[in-house]
Amino acid sequence: MLFLLMGIAALGWAGYSLVTGKGHYKGCPPGGYDRGENPWNYWAPTIVILGIGVFLILVFLEVIPVGVRHR
Repeated sequence: MLFLLMGIAALGWAGYSLVTGKGHYKGCPPGGYDRGENPWNYWAPTIVILGIGVFLILVFLEVIPVGVRHR
């Protein structure tokens, strides 16, 4: 269940950044990184967080095995 919650949180964070056009990440200026002014500082973390979210949800759905999990 933890993988699902973390995946949803990551997708929500990346989705919020995509909708607003501002990336709020560690070390960012007040107001966040803008998509047009700082494309590298916006797109790199957004894509990474989006990928982590998708990966965690696929792990929860057991599409990607991560070893022995005891239930």
